[in-house]
Amino acid sequence: MLSRRLGVMGAAVALLAVAACSGVGGDTAQGEPGGTLRVGVPDLPPGQGNPFTAVGSPSVYTWAAIFDSLTVITSDGETVESLATDWENIDETTWRFTLREDVTFSNGEPLDAEAVVATVDYLLTEEGSTTVVGGELTTLDSAEAEDEYSVVITTEEPDPILPTRISIMSIVAPEAWEELGPEGFATTPVGTGPFSVDSLTQNEVSLSAYEDSWRAPEVDSLTLTRMAEATPRTQALQSDQVDLAIRVSPDQVGPLTDSGFHVEAEPAQIMSFAFRQVEQDSPVADPKVRLALNHAVNSEVMVDSLLNGEGGVPTQGTSDTTTGHNPDLTGFEYDPELARELLAEAGYEDGMELTSQIVVGSFAADSEIYQSAAADLAEVGVDLHLEQVSFAEWLERYQADNWDLDMFGLSWNAAPILDASRPYTIFSCLKPAEFFCDEEAADLIEQSSTEFDPDTRESLLQDVATRMQENPPSLLLVEQADINATGTQVQGYVDENRIISYEDITVQ
Repeated sequence: MLSRRLGVMGAAVALLAVAACSGVGGDTAQGEPGGTLRVGVPDLPPGQGNPFTAVGSPSVYTWAAIFDSLTVITSDGETVESLATDWENIDETTWRFTLREDVTFSNGEPLDAEAVVATVDYLLTEEGSTTVVGGELTTLDSAEAEDEYSVVITTEEPDPILPTRISIMSIVAPEAWEELGPEGFATTPVGTGPFSVDSLTQNEVSLSAYEDSWRAPEVDSLTLTRMAEATPRTQALQSDQVDLAIRVSPDQVGPLTDSGFHVEAEPAQIMSFAFRQVEQDSPVADPKVRLALNHAVNSEVMVDSLLNGEGGVPTQGTSDTTTGHNPDLTGFEYDPELARELLAEAGYEDGMELTSQIVVGSFAADSEIYQSAAADLAEVGVDLHLEQVSFAEWLERYQADNWDLDMFGLSWNAAPILDASRPYTIFSCLKPAEFFCDEEAADLIEQSSTEFDPDTRESLLQDVATRMQENPPSLLLVEQADINATGTQVQGYVDENRIISYEDITVQ
C-alpha cells in the first residue's frame, strides 16, 4: 500500500504572564517567523513526556510538538505518511514500512529502522505491554530492520489496519530511552518533532525550536500551559495571554467570532457513562436497567441548552466520520415512561441508587452534562451519586478496572485512528481488565479484526453497533465537538484529527 504525502502534521493555575513586549506572541516584526507560540490546554500528559502512557486528548496536544509516528490519520479517516513514506502488506501477518531518510532526533540520534525496532521491542516487553499504547497494539509480534530505512513488522494474527493502528505509536530516540529509562525519559523526552523540551512541570511545558527537525518550525519557542477550566482558557485568549486556546466553551463561539477570533469546531467523541456489567451485584448487570437508563436521559436538551447546539445527539458510540459507523441506527428515544416500565420489569419499581466516578474539565460543560443526566435519572427514580476524581486517578483505575462502583465516565473515542474497532474493543470482553462483556459483540469484533476486505469489515463493525444498541454497554450522553480558537495574530494553524501542525504556525 502506498500512502500519499500530507502537507500538514500533525489549572487550576493562574493565567500566563502577559508578554513583556507590546507585540502579540513575542518581539518579532509582524509577519516574520520567530517569537513564541503560547497555547492554553485543558491538561498536560499524565505521563509527562512518556508517549506510551496515554492515547489522544489531552496528551496529543503536547506530544504532537515533540514526537512523530510512522503514520497519521486525517480528519476524514485516511491513513497517510509521516515517518514512513510508504508501506506494503507482504502477507496477512507481515508489513514492510519504508522510512523517511535524513531524519534525526533532537539529540542527534538518527531515525532509522533500528529506532523503530527498539520502540516495538519495548512495547512487547512485560512493562511496555502494560502501557496504554502497548495495551492497544496487542497484535504486534516482532519488528526487524531489513536495511537502514526498511523495517518489517509482523503481527501475531492478521491485522488489516496495522498501518492505521500504529499511528498511536510514537517513535522515541532509542539511546536516550535506553539510558534514561521510562521515568527519566518522561522528564527529558527526545523525539523527531519540531520542538525539544526545555522544562516540563505539572502545569507548563516549555519547548524550543528544533531547527534540524524534518518539520522545522517557524516560531522560536512553544509554551503549553495547563488551564483546567474552559473559562480561564477563553479569558487568556481574549486578554492576549495565549495565542491558541484548546477547547473553548460552546457558549463563547459567538462572542469570540464577533470579536475577530478564529474558531474551529470538529466532531470529537461521545460522552457516556460506562456500565460495569461484569460486577454482577450491580443493578446495571441487568440489560433492562441499562436500556431504561438510556431512555431516561434527554440528550437533545443537553446539546441545545448546555452545548449551545455545538455537538449532537448520539445514535451510537461513534460519529459519522468513523469507519464502522452504522447510518441506519437512530439511537435511544427519550422516553421516561418506558424507562420506568423497564425498571419495574427489572424489579426496581421503587427506584435504585447508583454511583459513578467522573473527570470534569475535559469537555465543554461536562460537569453540567453529568449533572443534567443525574437530574433526568432522578425523574425515573434513579439516584445517581457523582464522585469527581482527577484524570490521573481515573486512568489508573481504568487500566486495571479497579472500581468499586456501578458506572464511570468514559467517552467513546475512535480517535486517533477513526476506526470503530477501537471503542468497540474497549466496550467489550476483548479489553484487558474488561468492565463489560457481550460474547456476541465480541465475536463480531474479532471477525472484523482479521477481515481484509474493507466492505465486509465495515459491515461487521456496523453489526456490532446494532448489537450494542440492543445490549448497551454504556449510557450515551452527547456527541462533543472540539472547539479551538486562535487570535488574528496566528497564521497557519491547522488541527488535523487533533494533530496540530505546530511547524506551520507563525505568530505575527
